[in-house]
Amino acid sequence: MTQQSDRLEPIAEVSKRLAVSSFTVRRLIRANQLRAVRVSKRVLVPESEIERVIREGCGKHASTR
Repeated sequence: MTQQSDRLEPIAEVSKRLAVSSFTVRRLIRANQLRAVRVSKRVLVPESEIERVIREGCGKHASTR
């Protein structure tokens, strides 16, 4: 769950942090592998979610790590 102090990051920043393209970040969001929120026209990802993906990975191969 998102905590009150959880910072929201734009897709461009998320793509840099995860070392993937913005297209990949959007694909992960659509596939429900990366949680995001919409604020007006912007799509933002909670900091805790970025850290979860860094820690656990995502996608088919995440469970094999």
